[in-house]
Amino acid sequence: MIEEAEALERAAEWRTHKAAANPDEAATRHAAAVLERLAAEVRALDGSAVAREYGAICNWLGESGEIADFMDMVSDRRAEIGLDWVPAGGEAYIRSLTELAKRTFGAD
Repeated sequence: MIEEAEALERAAEWRTHKAAANPDEAATRHAAAVLERLAAEVRALDGSAVAREYGAICNWLGESGEIADFMDMVSDRRAEIGLDWVPAGGEAYIRSLTELAKRTFGAD
């Protein structure tokens, strides 16, 4: 979970810098705030059942050689946060990634 929280924080930081360069970017500022909130919530999930399930699927994808493709899809999904999609919270976000892996790679 820590790695995903850090990725969310990096995305929030990038959006914050982008918004600072253009003060009219209200959507970008909103996306940065959503990403920051999700990062904190995802970090708090470390060790939880949802985190263990996501970790197990990532391990399986790593062993099957599919993890790089999955991480690309996660990066694309992360880029939508706050703009095209706002997860209800950190747990909902991680569950969405778990479901994405299951649907895409048959990881049940």
